Amino acid sequence: MPARVSVFATCLVLWFLLSGHFGFSDLVMAVVASALVTALNRDVEQISEVLRHGPRLLAYLPWIAREIWLANVQVVKLVLHPRLPIDPVLVRVPARFSSDFARTVFANSITLTPGTITIEAGPDGFLVHALTRTAGEDLVAGAMARRVGRIFGEPGT
Repeated sequence: MPARVSVFATCLVLWFLLSGHFGFSDLVMAVVASALVTALNRDVEQISEVLRHGPRLLAYLPWIAREIWLANVQVVKLVLHPRLPIDPVLVRVPARFSSDFARTVFANSITLTPGTITIEAGPDGFLVHALTRTAGEDLVAGAMARRVGRIFGEPGT
């Protein structure tokens, strides 16, 4: 029941934020539309999972944005270096997440970071291609997995 309430409330708030109208007929339409969305999505747990972890996901965004920026700078340095010191490696990144959503966020975070790409995602870890050994070692160290784990209340590593 709390998941349905949070879906309804989120839809209602989003309706008013996006429409900018607060008249009586707008209120009625917002309530009807929000109730309809809630009723149609009663079996879709992913929506309530996103809403439940939403604030921590938003707090994660500045950190991942910084990591993406730093990785961009590193890749530019590699590409512009006269000897092109690329040392591609495949690394197994140990990370355990109980939910598919957590695994997806982690795999996408790796792939969004320039110089790394998730090749395979499994229940016990991820196979990742990295342009440099250092980038691979940083992932194996587990800072990203721990941060994603904090979002979902899991250890991550």
